[in-house]
Amino acid sequence: MTKSIDNAVQESSKIDIPQDSIWRILFMFLWPAVWYTVVIYGIVSLFVSEGEKVGSWMVQLITVLATGAELLVGLLLLRREGYRRGDSAWRDRIRWHWPQGRRAWILVIVVFVLAFALSQLAPHLADVPGFVPPDWWPAGSDPRAEVNSAADAYPDIELLGNFLFLFAATSVTLIFNIFGEEIYYRGYLLPRMRGVFGRWDWVANGVLFTLKHAYQRWLYPGILVGGLAFAFAAGPLRSLPLAMIYHYVGAELFGTIFLILETLGLG
Repeated sequence: MTKSIDNAVQESSKIDIPQDSIWRILFMFLWPAVWYTVVIYGIVSLFVSEGEKVGSWMVQLITVLATGAELLVGLLLLRREGYRRGDSAWRDRIRWHWPQGRRAWILVIVVFVLAFALSQLAPHLADVPGFVPPDWWPAGSDPRAEVNSAADAYPDIELLGNFLFLFAATSVTLIFNIFGEEIYYRGYLLPRMRGVFGRWDWVANGVLFTLKHAYQRWLYPGILVGGLAFAFAAGPLRSLPLAMIYHYVGAELFGTIFLILETLGLG
């Protein structure tokens, strides 16, 4: 198994990817954290009354503004390197390939099962001083809230037959949260971290990705498990599509299923 992974590394090394300094790497994780904090806490403070939760449509807007910046910057920086979307060099640069070989796919399954199990067991920090979410935080990502259905996650929205909200929520999730974050952190940034971190670049990527989520730090344990799995998929396994699937299944799939069922009146 190690041999097959090493072969993938050697194949990928044929691409001449510029390497970043430690300070640039830290900056590339820092600016999104600052931007998210400004967007989330700045916008919400203007539109949420005391004692209320942030609205579900506002959550979609915040996601577009925050994660959309990462997607745009990632695509622009890849273009600046000289890669055009869709061509073979662009696909090789962001590792837009599937793992090769039976042993690699066995590892894919093992990592997924292990990461999923650990994410379910990961504790939250929402009761720890300094990590407590604001009272207005949306129920869907507030561990203190009792969420047993999509209606609990979106209490201000009439979900039955609301296909507009279903389309908006699923589109924002797929395009911005999944594709956007993975293009930036694993497609663009991860391959540029090997010069500083060597073979452990994926570990550094997962840890820094976790710390970047300071604006929802009460979820650090679960984010760390996910971040390491996503980075392993795009790093040692050399597959950005796999990282996106890990990300979607681990963070969004069940919520999307429940939202679809609620919209269809089957929840």
